[in-house]
Amino acid sequence: MEELNRLVDAFLNQLYRRLECCDTSDSDVLDEISRILQVWPEVPSSGKLPRPSESTVTKYLDAAIKLGHTGAESSLIAAIRPLAPFLDWTFGYPPHPLYPNLESQVTFTQFIGPEDLGTADHLLMGLTLLAPKTYYPPHVHPANELYIPLGGTGIWTKGSEEPLPREPGSVILHPSGVIHTTESREDPVLALYIWRGDLITSSKFITDQEKLTE
Repeated sequence: MEELNRLVDAFLNQLYRRLECCDTSDSDVLDEISRILQVWPEVPSSGKLPRPSESTVTKYLDAAIKLGHTGAESSLIAAIRPLAPFLDWTFGYPPHPLYPNLESQVTFTQFIGPEDLGTADHLLMGLTLLAPKTYYPPHVHPANELYIPLGGTGIWTKGSEEPLPREPGSVILHPSGVIHTTESREDPVLALYIWRGDLITSSKFITDQEKLTE
């Protein structure tokens, strides 16, 4: 457990430095980063014992990490890679009516939070992993979400904005209640997420019919 705590603390320190030095002209992103850093967990941050598990998607994790190993987020990748054996991967959504096989294409692991490997009272942190050629359909949640792509280039949409390719080095903000999507192409996509705000209410899929009635 002592070794795991050391790895978690090293990750938190590296992520803090990444956010503190974020180079962007997007004032909304900078404001969200400021709010995140105000409630940053204390280090050392001792949490619960690991209960690692895999999904059918985690076979792409090594490939996604290799894609990011020499990219703009190589320092974060280096801090995350030693944590891989301790992570608990899951899907967490009910079956999607239009994408019934999504559980075999998208997986998530949350490892920083109130009851996770590292303890944080006001933030959730984890990873999203998409298999190649996967569409993570429209979804929404009350929490503010900051994404940092780590490996692979994904196509991201937010609200009514046009789809944009986002690669490591980008920082993506999904404000509370804004519908968003992610899509991978030939390569898997690995991205780090940070939730702030409502940490209790889960993300939910939005169908076309729900969009029409909003």
